[in-house]
Amino acid sequence: MKRSPARDGLTGAFTIAITDSGLGGLLICAELEGRLRESGSLGAARLVYVNAWPDAGHGYNDLRDLPARAAVFDRALSAMTAFRPDLVLIACNTLSVVYEATAFSRAPAVPVKGILEAGTDLFHEALGRDPDGVLILFGTRTTIGSGEHVRRLIALGVDPRRLVAEPCHGLAAVIDKDPDSPDVAGLVDACVLRALPRVPPAGTLYAGLACTHYAYVSEVFESSMARHGGAKVMALDPGLRLLDGLMDGLPPRADARGETSIAVEVVSKVELPEAQRRAVARRLELFSPGTARALLQYRHVPDLF
Repeated sequence: MKRSPARDGLTGAFTIAITDSGLGGLLICAELEGRLRESGSLGAARLVYVNAWPDAGHGYNDLRDLPARAAVFDRALSAMTAFRPDLVLIACNTLSVVYEATAFSRAPAVPVKGILEAGTDLFHEALGRDPDGVLILFGTRTTIGSGEHVRRLIALGVDPRRLVAEPCHGLAAVIDKDPDSPDVAGLVDACVLRALPRVPPAGTLYAGLACTHYAYVSEVFESSMARHGGAKVMALDPGLRLLDGLMDGLPPRADARGETSIAVEVVSKVELPEAQRRAVARRLELFSPGTARALLQYRHVPDLF
């Protein structure tokens, strides 16, 4: 796939390819667009959101094993290089886990920043401030099954008895179609109720949202945990911590004059039905009208990878 100058929107823009398996990471794209516009730190920015969902019939969590997932994501990463990004931002916990197993990760063609480190830092910081706090990690089967967050937190000195990990299979897919779906509350309740019997007495019960889709419904997690757990609760969103670190590390552009021009594009291998796009765009509009508009006007590229 060749990069078309007409689609770049801005000549000489600092380009960030943002990817997720679905539309969860669009919330991060929207927040990033708003922060860049407010900061004016870049002369021009181009945000290309690449939906790396592999096939209309199944996602990464449905593939048979980690090598199979890595092989598919490898192809998606190679496709992203055609946009000539200055940075690839993996706004997805599942794909951040899968990335470590890709051939691309061993010799990346461009700098890559994932969300695992941001989440680990955020969770560790919260538990460090609150010695009586307990963290419930909610994520996909791949993310929770990898044990990466738990392993990293234990390595940082967190008592494993303060960590509970619960996969919420199917929840991300429902949110992906419509964050306001009436099915969301029941699925969150079921996930919370499976986790709570393993939770020790806690001062604060933290919901570690180890899936970017869950940030759309963080208040549903907090409500469910407060209702069933009877403790003070707080949701922790690694996406916001990821952006904090990204903004701190972005180089100022020589042509920056206090105002940033931003182009946002959304590209997807799988077709995104209009009802789905409108449902997600309603949420994005609150943070970034440009990102919402890009989703509604997305490019469907069936042979993207």
